[in-house]
Amino acid sequence: MDSRLVPTPRSLADVDLQSRDTIGKGWGKLDRFTFRHRRFDGEWSDPVTRDVYTIGEAVNVLPYDPDLDAVVLIEQFRACGLAWGEATWLFEVVAGMRDKDETPEEVARREALEEAGCELRAVHPVSTVWSSPGGYGERAYLFVGLAALEGIGGIHGLAEEHEDIRAVVVPLAQAYAATQDGRIQDTKTTLLIQWLMLNKSQLK
Repeated sequence: MDSRLVPTPRSLADVDLQSRDTIGKGWGKLDRFTFRHRRFDGEWSDPVTRDVYTIGEAVNVLPYDPDLDAVVLIEQFRACGLAWGEATWLFEVVAGMRDKDETPEEVARREALEEAGCELRAVHPVSTVWSSPGGYGERAYLFVGLAALEGIGGIHGLAEEHEDIRAVVVPLAQAYAATQDGRIQDTKTTLLIQWLMLNKSQLK
């Protein structure tokens, strides 16, 4: 059977951007776009208005020790739950925002040191994804990093960035189980753990 997952050829010529207005600015930026786009039948859509929130480009890395068959996860408070009246301390992979002069791999190595106190000896790219394309402009780079994790853990983070981060080393099988029972609720973390479960043999 021929593959049906062939992207439809598209470019900015297929988007009629009518306006872009910044309607909010703080840690990130909220832009309101009004546009038309080419439909699959070749016609133009009606005008559509969408708000898109963007902080920047995020780099996410799951440190992995093949000898221990274990990973580093970090736990920290996240403001997302406040929108739903919940307190959200979440287990996640190491992550940080990319500065304009950094490569994604450089960010992965820097953040592994800052957030987990571990040095990556190799960085394996997994994918580049849109975190939540309906209304979030973040582009996310996903990596698995190889590291020696014996003795890694404790409290980390930069005080000037209000970080209070607990790093823990857990067997990969336990991390995978946590994606099944609700202890891990973060999308990128679930994706990277499940990818590693399927592909760890090629990293040894």
